[in-house]
Amino acid sequence: MPRATIQALFLKPAKGQALVDVSTLGMTMQQGYGIVGDCQGHPLSPRQVLVLRREDLEAFMLHPGDLRENIVLAGLTAAEFVPGAVLHLGKSVQIRLTFHCEPCKRIAHVLGRPIKDIIGKRGILGTVLADGELRCGDAVVVGAETQPPLSPIPYNRFLSFIASVPYAQVVSYKEIVLGMGVANSFMRVIPHYLQKTDPEQYPIHRVVDTQGLLLPHYIPGQLEALRAEGIALVKLDSIDPAAYQLDLKRYG
Repeated sequence: MPRATIQALFLKPAKGQALVDVSTLGMTMQQGYGIVGDCQGHPLSPRQVLVLRREDLEAFMLHPGDLRENIVLAGLTAAEFVPGAVLHLGKSVQIRLTFHCEPCKRIAHVLGRPIKDIIGKRGILGTVLADGELRCGDAVVVGAETQPPLSPIPYNRFLSFIASVPYAQVVSYKEIVLGMGVANSFMRVIPHYLQKTDPEQYPIHRVVDTQGLLLPHYIPGQLEALRAEGIALVKLDSIDPAAYQLDLKRYG
């Protein structure tokens, strides 16, 4: 019998909707996307799946699904279950654990504890590295290989994402928050991040707003830098984002 196994499986069909318990049906994992049928699936997202240990649920006297997780495991130690680890589940699925899921006020209310007491205990987010089907009872093994964990600090994840934007492609605010793994409300922070980031170290000139408008107030010299990469403007202050959009295959 395997030491660690899958205990429960849940889907999130849409944000704000109740979880769907698929523990008896199983779920399909898609490489570079996430869980088929789950609202968190996207090639850019570092939070395609939320994995939680049953032992952590039991410590809070909770049941599977109470913390809106996708996968509940049992049998892994806390030392094994860390960001950067690669989990091998079932016959072929692989999940890279990226960073700890941040507890919110709703979860703190469910637990009846302050947020500071829950940090690092609400499960770990991850991305799907290899396709496959998952069923309850499937074995879980921590792979010998590791991946770099993502920072728990949003600004550091912003820097990592901006550094990944290829030459002659642009990224919008919406794509940035998706790639950072934060809520859309975080878009209001992006201008501040742009102003504090060194353009010599990070290609912030490749950032445009959601409508494709340039951001000269936050990114001096943006127009010249984009033209140097062959990016054409449709107006004096904007580009066509669709013409230079990110190649999602690079991220998936």
